[in-house]
Formats: sequence, C-alpha cells, structure tokens
Amino acid sequence: MDSTLTAAVMDSARTGFSEKMLIEAIKIIPGILWFLLAVITMIVFYKPLRYELLPRIAGIKAMGLEFSFVKKSIQTAIEVAEKYEKWQVTIPEADRKRVLRRVEHHFDLFKDAAILWIDDFPEQNKSESLVFERLQAKIEFATSSQQAKSLLKKNKYDLILSDMLRHGDATAGLQFLAEYRKSKNPLPLIFYVGSPNPDKPVPLGAFGLTHRPDELLHLVMDALERVKSV
Repeated sequence: MDSTLTAAVMDSARTGFSEKMLIEAIKIIPGILWFLLAVITMIVFYKPLRYELLPRIAGIKAMGLEFSFVKKSIQTAIEVAEKYEKWQVTIPEADRKRVLRRVEHHFDLFKDAAILWIDDFPEQNKSESLVFERLQAKIEFATSSQQAKSLLKKNKYDLILSDMLRHGDATAGLQFLAEYRKSKNPLPLIFYVGSPNPDKPVPLGAFGLTHRPDELLHLVMDALERVKSV
C-alpha cells in the first residue's frame, strides 16, 4: 500500500513538473518568435538599412552639427555689424530668426557655390565670409576691379559681391557694374556696403544692395536660386 501511494505521489509530481515546464516554455515562445523575426528582418533589410537609412540618419545628424556652427557664425556676423558704429546696423529679433530658418532650410543651396567678392578691404568682411565658408561655399576675393576682371576670365563663379567705394573712388563699384553688364551672360551682382543712402534705389543692373548681413544672406540665396534653376 505504501509503495503504491509513493508511486502515485511520484507520478503526480512528475506530471506537475511537466506541466510547469510546459507553461514556462509557452511563456518564452513569444520572445523566441520575436527574436527570430528580428533576425529575419535584419537579414532581409540589411542592405537598405546599411546603405540607405543609416547614411541618411548620419547625414541628418551631421547637418545638424554643421548648422550649429553656421548659426553661431551668423549670430557673430550680426553682432559685429551692430557694434560697428559707422554702419548703424540694427537687426530686429524677428529678422534674425527668419534668416536662420531660411538658411537652415536651404543649406544645400550654398554647397560648392562659387562667389567672387570685390573689396579693397576684405578683412572687414571676415565674419560674413566665414558664414559662407561654413556653408561650404567657395569665396575668392579681389581687391580691385582689374583683378576681378582677370579672375572672371579665368574662373567660373555663381555670383559677385562688391563694395561701392574702392581705393578712395566712391563710384568704383558702379563703374565696374556698368562695364560688367556689357559682358555676355553677366552674373548677379550684389552690393554690400557700409552705409547705403536710403533715398537712392538699387543701382540699375545690380541684383541688390544692403549693409545688413541678414539681408546679404537673403539676397545671396535669391541669386543662387535663380542661377541654379537655369
């Protein structure tokens, strides 16, 4: 009797253990299935992930990092312009935000853009040229109209920036513009000056005129959009 009872108890114990093992096995089956699904997904989508999605994510992160430097450069250029008493520049906060938003959305517009900048004191535009360089545009300076003409014959540019007063001649920029307009397919020319006369319109043939770094960026983007759409 005792041996029979013992066998029954052992059978019951075995049955209970088997049931527990089965329950535990059932519990981990979803996890195993999810793991297998993940492995299959990786195998099937490895190439798209490796060569398309991941580079895009990395590119977005890199662009965000690059723009943080550009943003700082634009803010610095604005601060420098406002501190320079002779220029009398005041840029409202709304205009600052607007130019930052537009530059961020047109980041690729500047990439590899070639700009010729005519100014007999290029060091005065150091903060602005740094903005363009960080936007990956190529800047080349000419300190005279003659040098600018020579560079235009040898190199290809997308647009021209110019001062108005050069080497003591207040009409140097206008004279260059008048001559340059006669050339075949002239590039957009933007005047970036110290203190424009608000009563005088933009010179005939010029793409624009400003003494504000934020407006300069807007004009350059407008010009590049026109040039690159042709």
